[in-house]
Order: sequence, then C-alpha cells, then structure tokens
Amino acid sequence: MADGLRPDLLFALIAFVGIGLTDFVRKKGSLEGAQPSQYLLVETLVVLAFVGAFALLTSGPSLSIGGPVLTFAPISAVTIGIGLLALLYGLQHGQGSVVIPISRLGLSLATFLSIFLLGEPLTVTKALGIALAVAAVVLLSV
Repeated sequence: MADGLRPDLLFALIAFVGIGLTDFVRKKGSLEGAQPSQYLLVETLVVLAFVGAFALLTSGPSLSIGGPVLTFAPISAVTIGIGLLALLYGLQHGQGSVVIPISRLGLSLATFLSIFLLGEPLTVTKALGIALAVAAVVLLSV
C-alpha cells in the first residue's frame, strides 16, 4: 500500500504498544502486592465494560452474537485465563524481563499452529523469525 500503513500492520503496532504497556503495569501491580486472581478479575471486568461499549458503538443496538464467536471465544477465554493467571503468578515470583519474553513465545506457537493446522505458508523468513524469537528469549533468560 503506497499511500499509507497497511491496516493489519497498524493494528499490530497498536496491539504491540497496548500489550507491552499492559505487561509493564501488571509487573508494577505485582511489585505492589496485587494478588493475581483478584487482579485478573478486576482487569477482566474493566475490559468487559470497555469492549462492551466499543461493540455497542460499532454494531449499534442490533448486536448479534453467534456462530464462530460462540464456538471459539469460550475456548480462547479459558486458554487466555490460564495463560494470564500463570503470567501474573510468574511476575509475582520472577523478573518481568524474563517472564514476559518466555510467555510471548506463544507467538511462535501460534505461528507454528497456523502453518501446520491452517495451511499458512512456511517461508524461510517465518522460520528464521521463530528461531530468532526463541534465541532472544534464551538470551534474555540467562
């Protein structure tokens, strides 16, 4: 796209900033003594209100939820709940500069699963990216 940033990359960059700031604030909360399950409960309630308002604003009063949302959202809710609780407990007991990069190896897992289960192409660049991500986490963890 010659006249601007591609929408997928723009949203990815916004996610990068949002998730990075979130992880930092989570670590700060753990340093202040926040209990992980209570923290995640309050965080989830705030996200629910924020995203609920966003959904109503973008969909209007005719908000209709069905199909793949009802199939896949509950599964990802359980997996993210497990992952976030584990992350919060990890931050409570360890360094954010180690725990967060290890948790973000999930990007390599998602890439691997997308290639082998969804048929996305495996390129040399993707393989190199996964290898470099793993190497970066190893280097940050020692």
